[in-house]
Amino acid sequence: MPTQSQIRAAQVATNRHARVRLMAEVMEGRESAHGACTYADLCAAGFSEAEIEAYRDDARREIAGLAPAAATLPDGRIEGMHLVAEAQAIRAKRASVWSPPVIEPVGVCA
Repeated sequence: MPTQSQIRAAQVATNRHARVRLMAEVMEGRESAHGACTYADLCAAGFSEAEIEAYRDDARREIAGLAPAAATLPDGRIEGMHLVAEAQAIRAKRASVWSPPVIEPVGVCA
C-alpha cells in the first residue's frame, strides 16, 4: 500500500496528465479484452501503486467523457488564504503611508 507522500507526489507530478490518459487507454483496452481492468493489469502496464491510487478516478472520468474533477480546498484553508491576503493589503497600505517619526534632540548636553 502506498504512503500518502507517494500518492501526493504522483498527484503533483509534471507528467500527470499524460499518465492519466495512458491509464485510461490501458483500462479501455483491458476492459474490451476480458471484461474488466484489474489492479494487476495496471501494475503489469507499468503503473506504480501510488499512480494507480492517484490517477484511477481521473482515468475513469476521462473514459466516461467527463471533465476532470477540480481540486477542492478545505473551508479553513480558503478562509486562511483570504486572511493572509487581507493582512498583506493592510501591510502594503501601511508601508506606503507610514514613515518613521523624525526625532530631534532637545537640550542635549555636549
